[in-house]
Amino acid sequence: MSAAQLEQETRVPAQAQHSPRRRRRLIVIPLALVCLLGIAFGYLFLNAEVKSSAPMGASVDVPGGSASITGLVPLESDGWQPPAPVAALGKKPQEGAHRVRIQVQFTALDKAGLPLDPAGFFVDGLGSGKPHPLWTSSSSMTLAQGETVNTTMVFELPNKAIALVLEDSSGSRLSLGTDHHSAG
Repeated sequence: MSAAQLEQETRVPAQAQHSPRRRRRLIVIPLALVCLLGIAFGYLFLNAEVKSSAPMGASVDVPGGSASITGLVPLESDGWQPPAPVAALGKKPQEGAHRVRIQVQFTALDKAGLPLDPAGFFVDGLGSGKPHPLWTSSSSMTLAQGETVNTTMVFELPNKAIALVLEDSSGSRLSLGTDHHSAG
């Protein structure tokens, strides 16, 4: 065996010499990305705006007055129907959803009255999709100071939605609790 062949067999390839260092560099890049993502999510979580809502039955200020939920009933449990047939309620709820009748009492407190648009309300929460009412018992109106009206709104809500609140465009929020969940 010649000296050149011996040197070639005993020489470690250059790639093999740098392999551990190269592996460390390749591991550092994903770890740095994971750390950056963790920092970003931590920042978002710690700085997320917490929106408060009035507990079930309590009143909340709305522009011009106050509002409170006086009733919350899944339609499956009482068979309630609106006074006149409504096309949206004639069909069965979507798979994985249920319908809820929410009764809200509005009271005008300001001299200018309380502008009320029940169709402008929506349900917000984790997994809700922010649905608007399928039907409301009241149309848009302005209540005079001291006047009170009870309004019924029917919503279709996902069965798995949680932390639900009834909200309007002004940001007034009323908690729905968990009584709306049906057995299905």
